[in-house]
Parts: sequence; structure tokens; C-alpha cells
Amino acid sequence: MLHIQTYTQYADTIKGPCFCEASIGMDQILPAGCDDPLPPQRSSSPREHDRLITIQLDGDSHEFSPYLLRDLCRCPHCVDQSTRQKLFWTTQIPSDISATVEPGTNPEVVRLKWTGDIPNFPKDHVTELSVQALRNLVNVACPTPSPELPSKVLWDDASFREDVRDLDYEAYMSDDSVLHQALQYLHTHGLVFLTNVPEQESSVSTIAERIGPVKNTFYGYTWDVRSVPQAKNVAYTSQDLGFHMDLLYLEQPPHLQFLHCIRASSAGGASTFTDSHAAAQDLFQQYPDEFEALEKLGVNYHYDHLESQYYHHTRPVFELPRPLFLGGQKCYNLRELREAAATAGMDVRQDLNITEWLANVSWSPPFQAPFSLLSAHTEPPGFPQLMRQDRLAVLNQHLARWLPAAKKFDELIHRPEGVYERMMKPGECVLFDNRRVLHARRAFEVGDIGKERWLRGAYLDRDPFESRLRVLWERFGDASPSAGGA
Repeated sequence: MLHIQTYTQYADTIKGPCFCEASIGMDQILPAGCDDPLPPQRSSSPREHDRLITIQLDGDSHEFSPYLLRDLCRCPHCVDQSTRQKLFWTTQIPSDISATVEPGTNPEVVRLKWTGDIPNFPKDHVTELSVQALRNLVNVACPTPSPELPSKVLWDDASFREDVRDLDYEAYMSDDSVLHQALQYLHTHGLVFLTNVPEQESSVSTIAERIGPVKNTFYGYTWDVRSVPQAKNVAYTSQDLGFHMDLLYLEQPPHLQFLHCIRASSAGGASTFTDSHAAAQDLFQQYPDEFEALEKLGVNYHYDHLESQYYHHTRPVFELPRPLFLGGQKCYNLRELREAAATAGMDVRQDLNITEWLANVSWSPPFQAPFSLLSAHTEPPGFPQLMRQDRLAVLNQHLARWLPAAKKFDELIHRPEGVYERMMKPGECVLFDNRRVLHARRAFEVGDIGKERWLRGAYLDRDPFESRLRVLWERFGDASPSAGGA
């Protein structure tokens, strides 16, 4: 089994891991300089320093901003106890607010009495903060960090078959612990199958809605995958459909895809899947320059049917946030990340797992648009004139660097040992991470009536998936077999 190594063993050196997610901007698609958007002030005034609140934690003194601690108050005056929504604005906190630590009877709670509090608050207003929340602020700069989910698992055909078992539809629909198991598989491996699904058109939406709201697109709330004449999408033909991800021409492609097999009596048409993160990790370790090219250089995707629909978006093959955090250190490029890892005593080639930061992979050759240096869809009017000189040369260099790197990645995702193949049967439904797992379909013979291949599909966005996963994780914890789960 191929597991991602965590970085906790280096905590003493780099003060613990701190990974962040961020949206991908155009500055990451084309090479550009990058500065800290809000560098820290070099020094604070004496008055500001005097207002810092000193609190003893585990025998050490720590200084906290009064603004930070005042904003954390969760008392009934500050947070509605039913809706859990704030009853004051952070901008209402006075600039000259200060506090003193009051004695209390609970050693796990710190009591703060405010001076110069928000207008109209009670004069005896006291904030009570848990010692654990303050420890979290010291350690990871977050008072209530999300529960630590298990590391993602890089898989090939053999390890996937060993790690992930099929789940029963009725159990998935009726038992929250089984739903949690399915969501954890999707988090760790990005792929899971349900069996014994009712052969009804509505089944796929029922499966998706068990997690959250279905993502409605121009394809519809749900949609069919079967061959049709004059198809506008290669999926609606009987030809071989290579590895790809769906809807990369949208600004927010779906996170999860669901495909329910209703009929499968035509010859051929096996479904295949491969882990793009495993390929990305191998590329990062073995061909670092090629990985960097696919992370920096943008690819255009489009849905080009101007008579009805037209969509266009540009994104790199590998989407990473900026900055990258390794411990408390900010890294603005991969070179700095490798240097930080080496300084922390890590074996960069063996221990540095780029998939810990990898937000998305984008790979969909059938919907690739022509390469361009600039895009009329993303640049303001007149901007191309600013780059008129040598722009063709830059585009030539762009493609000359991107193509060899893309070929390497294409080789890695097609390694036979990395491909999981399955001839889906009626009553089976596959759930997979559309931003990680590449899916494909072998060619099949178009059957007569009663001999057809018919799948029904649906999409789901990332937010409802992550919300449901975290709620169930809080309730059930780790469901993996190694943790004693299902």
C-alpha cells in the first residue's frame, strides 16, 4: 500500500506542519514575481506593546493581541447561542482596548476583564477562553483547528483492490457510519463503488443528495451517458474515451462525479481509473523540472458550441497554493520548498510529498483549447498590446517547455500497474474525485434495442462534500481498517 508520509516527525525542527489551501490566481498560471501580500510590521509602538496581554501557558509566557482575544469571545453577549453567529463586528473593537487576567477556579479556562470594551457592552463583561484554544493559537495560529483527517493514500491497481471495498447501497443510504466510510474512501483514495443500486433513473441523484446538493450544470441536474447520433460530447459516442476530468472549462469544476450503471449489455466499454496524485508525486520526485513546468504553465480548456453553449477557462495541470507553508516558513516556489525541507532535515527526494499541498490536478485532452499566451476571457481590454513585443517567442517557449513535461505525465498515468479497470454491471455506481482521479472508458459496440450501455451521472461541489465529511468525522472518527474502523 502506498501511503503519504506525514511531517509530524519533523515538528521539533519546523514547529509542526501548517498546510493551507487557496484559490489559484492568474499569477500562478504564468510565471510572475510574488511578494508577501501583507508583510509584518518591523516593530510595534510602545503603546501597542503595552496593550499586549501576557498569559502563562504550560510554564511559558505568551503575548496575545487584545484585538485577537476580544474577537474570540463566545459569551451570549457576543455570539447568539442558537445560530452561533457573532452579535458584534470586529471593526467595533476599540483601538485602545485592554484587558487583565482575572483569577478563576478552572485551570483550563482563562478569564479576561476588559477595559475600554465595545460601546454598550456590560461593564462587567468577562471573556472566558479555553487554555486549549490559546495553546492552538501559539502552536498553529488557529484557536479551533479542524480535526486532522487521515493522509491521502497514493494507489495503484493492486493497492486499490486491497484497500477499498465495495459498499452496499442500502447500507450507504440508511447507516451514517457506512456513509462516513464512503466519504473517507473518497478523501483518502478518491474512488469508491456502491453495489445493489436500484435500476432507476433517480438513483444517482439519491446517492449524491445523501452527501449534499447536486451541482446543476448545462448538462442538467442529472444526465445520461450513452451513444447518440451527432454527439456534441465524445462521452456520447461509442469510441474509446481516454483519461480525463470533467468540466475543466468551468471556473469551478465539480469535485465529485457519480456514474450509475443502468444497462451494460454491449460488448466492451470497461471503465478505467488512475490516481493522478500518484503520477504527480512520481513526476515531482523523478522529473522536478517537468513538474514545475506543469505547475507554472497554463492550459486552455473550452466547450465550443457557440450555437448553444460556450465555456472557457485556463488552469495549469497542477494547482498549488501560494505561499506554500512548511512549518512556519513561507515558500513562494518549489525551490524554496525544497530548501526548507532540506533545512528541516528531510530527505527531499523521499520524504517531501507534494500531494500534501496539491489542491487540484487538471487533465482533459478532449476539451483542450488552442494554446495562447493571453486570453481574451481573462485579460482586460488593451492588455495584449503591452506584451506585443516577442509574445510569439514567449508562446513558443511556453509550449516547448510544456509538451515534454506533459508527455512524461501522460506516460505515468498510463502505466498498466497504475490503472484500475472494471466492467461496471447494472446496479453499480462509482463515486470519484473529479479533481484527482482520472477516468476513461474502453470503446464499446453500439447494441441494438435492449443491448446498450447506459450510465446516468451527477456532480457535487467540494464544499458540501467536505462539510459532510467533517461532521461525520467528528461523530465517528477514523473509519479506516488500520484505525479499527469498518
